Amino acid sequence: MQRARILVAIGLAVALTPLSLAQSHLKLPSGQDDYRELIEEERSGPCERCGVVTAIRSQTHEGPRPRSPAPAIAPSLVTAPIIGTGTAVADARHANAPVTTYVITVRYEDGTFAFIEQYDEPVVSKGDRVRVFEGRVELRQD
Repeated sequence: MQRARILVAIGLAVALTPLSLAQSHLKLPSGQDDYRELIEEERSGPCERCGVVTAIRSQTHEGPRPRSPAPAIAPSLVTAPIIGTGTAVADARHANAPVTTYVITVRYEDGTFAFIEQYDEPVVSKGDRVRVFEGRVELRQD
């Protein structure tokens, strides 16, 4: 009797395992409408990198300075352009021009903070609900 119960339990476990592993809600996209629907479903779920803008500040940095090849060759050697032709001199001056960056402070929904730096002026303002996506701050539409 005990042996029969064990065999029945093993038989049920083996028979029910494939049914429990089947995916009944698997949906493969077949066209543009299906892709749009799947993207919208993803956005409607919980947002890991969503929060509120708490501060925006601008910073001015010195532009990148071109490195002189002379120190690598000989430390006592100094190089200087003899003749500046075309826009080479003007381009060199603009390369050292100050660069303005904007630092946006975002307080995520989980309580952590992030500082996102970008070169273009932000379209968000303090208090806006935003989402951080690929290092950029986007205004949330919901």
